[in-house]
Amino acid sequence: MTTHWSEYWKLGHVTSFGTDYKENYTGQLKDLWSDIFSQFSTGFKVLDVATGNGALPLLIQDYFSKLSIDGEVKGVDYADINMAPLTSSHHNKNVVIELLGNTPAESLPFPDCEFDTVISQFGIEYSDLIISMPEVLRVLKDGGIFHAVIHHQKSVVICYNSKLLSFLQHPEIERVVFLLKMMAHDMGEMTDRQDLIRIKSCAKCEKSRIEINDLLSKLAVYDEESLSESGVLKYINDFFINGLFWSVEKKLEYLVFVSEQISVYRQRLTELVAASMSVERIDSLREVLRQNAVITFSVEEVVNNTGDILGWYFSFSKHSF
Repeated sequence: MTTHWSEYWKLGHVTSFGTDYKENYTGQLKDLWSDIFSQFSTGFKVLDVATGNGALPLLIQDYFSKLSIDGEVKGVDYADINMAPLTSSHHNKNVVIELLGNTPAESLPFPDCEFDTVISQFGIEYSDLIISMPEVLRVLKDGGIFHAVIHHQKSVVICYNSKLLSFLQHPEIERVVFLLKMMAHDMGEMTDRQDLIRIKSCAKCEKSRIEINDLLSKLAVYDEESLSESGVLKYINDFFINGLFWSVEKKLEYLVFVSEQISVYRQRLTELVAASMSVERIDSLREVLRQNAVITFSVEEVVNNTGDILGWYFSFSKHSF
């Protein structure tokens, strides 16, 4: 799991939704976390599990930017972390942030009873909850609270990405990339307009071009919105516009990159959809907590202003007996 998520965070995204939340979480999600942050008192110690590039720690810094409250937030993620969003922030430095990559939720490198609060946003559900939940309880202080927003099987996020995943599994996409590789060879080295005239009379190139257009028309019939959102059209445009006069070697290297990016995207979406929680999985989570002596467990749906489901919110407190 780590490799493709490491590549994703390397691009500088703050959240796991790419351009959907370019800066950080907003709306109902931000309001929900603001209500939680309002419960923190000075000297707080918070752990963010599956932090990504630190979206929640940055929200905490922003929330306390005009308040005289000090605190510490540590974030861990199984993937590598890109520190750029953190180092470029100009938020309240009274809230100290430390992020640790290559750190699974199933094995938290902290002493027992270290944190007042443990939080997670669209992250901990990717872990093995049978192992990670006892770890959360271990590092929580007595009376400490766990808050999480996790993926809901029927949320707009999962429905949208399930549709996109289904689109990316169409074999026509791989065929388009294969035909582009054939065209790179058939076009040969190109340096000027004379080469443009030459390839227009290339029967092999024309045959590949026609098939590519037919495949794209077929993909548009399947799902025109996903065709646009998937990045497939952008890759093709880059090949024919920006890369037209690249060397054959560079064209082929670019197409290897394209294949890798599509594969990585497919992997991330597969994991995202698989991590989403149905009502039955929520019941299983409740049972895991009961087995670890958690009696009080709160769960509710998070919805936006139009009634669309955004995720599950659940929380519990740690009590020693």
